Amino acid sequence: MEGRSDSKYQICVITGTRAEYGLLRELLFKLRDDRRLELTLVVTGSHLIEKFGNTQKEIMEDGFADYIKVPIPLEDDSKPGMARAAGIAMEKFGEFFNGYRPDICIVLGDRFEIFAAVSAAHLIGIPVAHISGGDVTEGAVDDAMRHCITKLSSLHFPGCEQSARRIVQMGESPDRVFNVGDPGVENCLKVKCLSRNELAQDINFDAIMGDYAVVTFHPVTMENNTAISQLHELIHAMDEFPNMSYIITMANADADGRKINDVWVIENENHSNWKLVSSLGVVRYLSAVKYAKMVIGNSSSGIYEAPPMGTPTVNIGDRQKGRMMAESIVCCLPERESIINAIRTVLKDDFQCKSPNIVSPFGDGTTSEQIVEHVIKYLNQNHETIKKGFYDIDFVL
Repeated sequence: MEGRSDSKYQICVITGTRAEYGLLRELLFKLRDDRRLELTLVVTGSHLIEKFGNTQKEIMEDGFADYIKVPIPLEDDSKPGMARAAGIAMEKFGEFFNGYRPDICIVLGDRFEIFAAVSAAHLIGIPVAHISGGDVTEGAVDDAMRHCITKLSSLHFPGCEQSARRIVQMGESPDRVFNVGDPGVENCLKVKCLSRNELAQDINFDAIMGDYAVVTFHPVTMENNTAISQLHELIHAMDEFPNMSYIITMANADADGRKINDVWVIENENHSNWKLVSSLGVVRYLSAVKYAKMVIGNSSSGIYEAPPMGTPTVNIGDRQKGRMMAESIVCCLPERESIINAIRTVLKDDFQCKSPNIVSPFGDGTTSEQIVEHVIKYLNQNHETIKKGFYDIDFVL
């Protein structure tokens, strides 16, 4: 083994949301158990907020009790509030990295708290490995932040070939870009799901013994003041299927996320066929998706995790626009009739029959193993600087 042989490499992983932690989970287990590495897990964002489910509990249940907390203010979910939270997050992570200098920092995705943490790491000179770069989500501010994180990173782990090409198109050298597949696919293939009976008992919702859907709806942050009107369109569409039950997971900590959750709470009082939860956690969520007739909403989980679970997706609006999509996904406008028609499409017998046979474009389920080996190989090369060149490609405008 070249490079550092007298001690373990110091690896820092940052997580800020329930969904992101779920995607990092298998990787975290492998990093923790690798004798060549010393893992420090940093927990921030909505994990530490009771109203968003206090999802740090799941992290502790997975055996990561000795983590570092970096709390940031998320009480104000307006766009100026998000900007303020990002600024405070950058300051706090700057202080954190000033006292702790890992050999590399690993992050996933595109959220503003991750953007802030990576910005601080870059300014201090800590290399970053970025998972799920190169994607496109035209309806979310995350799109631009994802690309910014890519340019601030030294190592890249996109989930598909299309995203890998985009990263190179942004000037990143191909020898640092590795198409490892999406960690959501790995979760689907490796997580031991609950039985349907166990899930019903666990969440206290016997209605899932019949037909049900899993619903997650987040704000479309590139649009102004559309969240609540779009949510009501979705609810009207759901009401058109009274024989269907719904497990609803609440929105994340984006701008207007609390407004969406407030509507869900109010409407939940009038719907006996709903089960509203702050967070299901990885195992219960994937178990719920496995037995559902469909996933409905605008979450990336409908793009990444539902297809390998054999479950169709009704993808609403522009939030995920630009991502590669499996044939089991039906896209629709954020309008009740369009949503209703999409639901009817995926409920057809032929669509239900073909969905379990769809091949996901996001890898074979070995994502975390590949990431660990590429990270160690990178660190063995004794990188003493985050300096990198711009990789030019020939093209004609």
